[in-house]
Amino acid sequence: MGWRRLWPGFYIIIAASLWSTIGVVSVLSTNPIVLPVFRSIFASIVALFIRRSLNRSSLMAGLALGVLFAAYPIAAVIAGVGLAAFLLYTAPLWATLIALILGERPGIKGVLGVSLVLVAIVLIGAQSISGAINPFGIALGLLSGISYGSYIAIARYYARGGNEIDVSWGAIPYTLIITVPVALVYSFMTHTWGLMVKPILWGAYLGIVTTVIPYRFFAMGVSKVKASTASVIATVEPVLAALWGFLFFNQVPTALTLIAYILIIMASVIVSF
Repeated sequence: MGWRRLWPGFYIIIAASLWSTIGVVSVLSTNPIVLPVFRSIFASIVALFIRRSLNRSSLMAGLALGVLFAAYPIAAVIAGVGLAAFLLYTAPLWATLIALILGERPGIKGVLGVSLVLVAIVLIGAQSISGAINPFGIALGLLSGISYGSYIAIARYYARGGNEIDVSWGAIPYTLIITVPVALVYSFMTHTWGLMVKPILWGAYLGIVTTVIPYRFFAMGVSKVKASTASVIATVEPVLAALWGFLFFNQVPTALTLIAYILIIMASVIVSF
C-alpha cells in the first residue's frame, strides 16, 4: 500500500506525535529563544534541496510557522510543557476564524467548539491572576495557538489547489524571517553567544525530526480533510506533551487546568463533526 492510499488522518497523527516532543527539547536546550533559529536553519537546509518555492502560499505559511517556532519553545519553558501544548491547541478557535476569512464557513458545532476554547482560556487566565501560572507563558502559548491555527487554515486553503508541498517544505525557509531577528536581538542583549552547543544540537533534532518530516506528513493529511478536522486529529500532541512533561519534569496540572484541557479537547472533537 502506497503512502497516499492511507487514511489522511494517519499522516496527521504521525506529525502530531513528533511535534509532542518539542516542549521537552525546548527545556533541555537551556535557550528556548535562540533554539528556534537553529531549528529553522537545519530544516531549511534540507527543505531547500527538496523544494524551492517563491510564491505567496509558501511565504504566508512560512511566516505563520516562524511565529510558532519562536513563541512555542518559550511558552513550554515558562508555562510548562503540557500547558503550552494545550494552549497551542486553542488552534481550532483561530483556525475557524481564519478559515472563515478564507471562505470556509463554520457551522453551529464550530461555534460551540470556539465557545469551549474561550471558556478554557478564561479558566487558565484566572490561575494567572492567582499566581499559579505565569501570564507571559499563557500569552506566548496563545500566540502559538494563533500562529498554528493560521498555518492550518493557510495550508488547507492552498493545499486544496495542489500546493501541499509549497505549504510544507516550501514554507520552511521563510520561517527564518521571524526566527533570525528574534535570536539576534536576544543574543545581543544578553551576550550569550558562547552558549550555543545545546541549542545547535537540539535545533538539528527539531529541524529534521519535528519540522521537515512532520510538516510534510501534515500537509499530506490536511489537503484531504477540513482544517477543523485536522486540528482534532492532531490533539494527540498535547496529550502526549502533557505526559512527557509529567514523566520528564514532574509537571502536574492543577484541577482547573485539567478542566481547561478537557474543554480544549472537547472543542476539537466537536468541530471535527
